[in-house]
Amino acid sequence: MKLFLTGVTGYIGQKLMQAAIDKGFIVHALVRDPSATQLPAHERIYYFKGDITDYDSVIKCMQGCDAVIHAAGITQLWHHDRSVFYRVNVGGTKNILEAACFHNVKRFVYTSTCGVLGPSYSDPVAEEDPRITPFENDYEISKHCAEELVKEYLRRGLFTVIVALSRVYGPGLLTNGNPISKLIGNTVKRGIGFVPDAKQVVGNYAFIDDVIEGHFLALQKGLGGEKYNLGGENHSYKEFFDNIRKLSPRKIHLITIPKFLLKIVGNLIYTKSLLTKTHNHLTPQTVERLYQNRAVNCNKAIRQLGYRITPFENGIQQTIQFLKAKNYV
Repeated sequence: MKLFLTGVTGYIGQKLMQAAIDKGFIVHALVRDPSATQLPAHERIYYFKGDITDYDSVIKCMQGCDAVIHAAGITQLWHHDRSVFYRVNVGGTKNILEAACFHNVKRFVYTSTCGVLGPSYSDPVAEEDPRITPFENDYEISKHCAEELVKEYLRRGLFTVIVALSRVYGPGLLTNGNPISKLIGNTVKRGIGFVPDAKQVVGNYAFIDDVIEGHFLALQKGLGGEKYNLGGENHSYKEFFDNIRKLSPRKIHLITIPKFLLKIVGNLIYTKSLLTKTHNHLTPQTVERLYQNRAVNCNKAIRQLGYRITPFENGIQQTIQFLKAKNYV
């Protein structure tokens, strides 16, 4: 089977490409620079020069493919040019959906985010739960718009499945798309962990291997029109850092940061980013997000796809071992 795959230069995409090769797929990968040295070579990987915002290159790369996994996109929560989210995450997705219809692709998996569902309250958020708070950033808005496009093309006859990811971590490229692993690595390397003064706030942490396998389970077993949360265990900040401390090769001191100080720092960094047009992860909006529960319910994927969740302690241990092997810690 030939698979059209996007995002192969990123954290998730490169793992998807390796898994696709291991499973016997022929991969058509759309990249800006096919001659880039960091791209792995394999007899079943074909690189095509282009970009998801360029329809002509998309339709050329997808020719002859049976299935699509669309994992490319702008994944950061903030960018000095807001339009990039809509140009790439929405416009790029529309190009791929249109090309998939043109080529009569049999199955289409779209990689989204659990962030579209918003914060959790009494219970972890499930796929069918309505969002009950306003959208707070262009990233989540653009991913919501892209999901609506995927549903529109389902009604036009394209077999589509959506997978939504939570906070993914684990071995792999240490890019902006892998901030949790970088946080783990920096905490171990420095021997210091900075924790917001809301240690009981809960997030969902998905181990990379589970997420990658979940994509292929969705490709194989997913029901048309369905959405599946591909997450992991729900843990508080305290539990997250306690696991790192327990498994770290060196002693770690945790420093609690009050919210007012985070806000001051966030505003200063945000102002600097606006002036220099550079990217950062800390803005006034992301500070507020740190204080929201983001627990996720993955029972639907477990029940319908056979999705499996790696125990959190095992995942953290594998991540630290990987970072040690890469001399990151």
